[in-house]
Amino acid sequence: MDYVPPRMDWYYKHETHRGACMPQSDPPALLLKELRHPRVRDLFWACFSAPLMLNEQLPGVSAPVTNTAFTLSTQRQRWLQTLDTNPAPLLEHLEQNAATRLGLYFEALWHFFLAQDSEVDLLAHNLPVREGGRTLGEFDCIYYCHRRQQPVHLELAVKFYLQRRGGSSTWQDWLGPNSRDRLDLKLQRLLEHQSQLSRLPAGRAQLASIGIDDPLPEVEMKGYLFQHFREEGAGPPGFNPGRRLQQWCHHREVEALLAGSGEHHRILPRLQWLAPLFGPDSSASALEAGALLRRLSTHFAGPGSAQLVAAYDHKGIETRRFFVCSDQWPG
Repeated sequence: MDYVPPRMDWYYKHETHRGACMPQSDPPALLLKELRHPRVRDLFWACFSAPLMLNEQLPGVSAPVTNTAFTLSTQRQRWLQTLDTNPAPLLEHLEQNAATRLGLYFEALWHFFLAQDSEVDLLAHNLPVREGGRTLGEFDCIYYCHRRQQPVHLELAVKFYLQRRGGSSTWQDWLGPNSRDRLDLKLQRLLEHQSQLSRLPAGRAQLASIGIDDPLPEVEMKGYLFQHFREEGAGPPGFNPGRRLQQWCHHREVEALLAGSGEHHRILPRLQWLAPLFGPDSSASALEAGALLRRLSTHFAGPGSAQLVAAYDHKGIETRRFFVCSDQWPG
């Protein structure tokens, strides 16, 4: 039996819609000032910050798909503010879905939003697609959108890519901090494989088992792009013009990057890479430039991994973030 959604007549009186592929900017500063709980801020960033890439502006994609179409309505702002006051439901959800990897934490935030939001029904997530004992992939999220009266297959990704020093703006010159991941490979997998699972016979059969046929594919990639601090240029094709390129440097260049900044700093654990810092709580683990240099020197005395550093002003408001990589990166 096909999925039959409940009536949601109230929605059409309260919600407006903006096209999914209009350039969107970084998270609204006003709401960031209001939200204090770090998990609620991450939830806000995961679901309502501007996408990293605008899918319909990606060149050479044989099967284009849209970004998500969720707007930060007044109702959703109030929901986030209520959660900020009483985050227990979100914290309980995250505890039940404890994630040690950033991608899984990001997905768990999305699952909570889709399960709570009145506009949609979350029907399934992490739904595997198998054929002949082989796993072909999995559907990240299957939800029903009441506004569009349409089932949707949503693929999610949160990524951090650094432009190779002296590289071009093409996708293959944007690498993950570990230098093994590449933007071109990730986009190809998202757009050509993961988002197209519903076109495979095994994918259609799995969807039919939950009463879904022919869902609309969506892909949403969040994250940050980083450019060497001594280079300037545009982001890669399809990069959202409402987003700002961040910076990276080699360890030997940190003093030059910090020169005259007068900022405070925090080295961010991986699970704190999402929402920008904001407010007095940012002062925890504050490092002045000298302390940051000593901490990084100790870290890179061995084969240290790239470190993400947030810089913020005297009010605890993040002003920029940058990666510090080993002097051998990306080799």
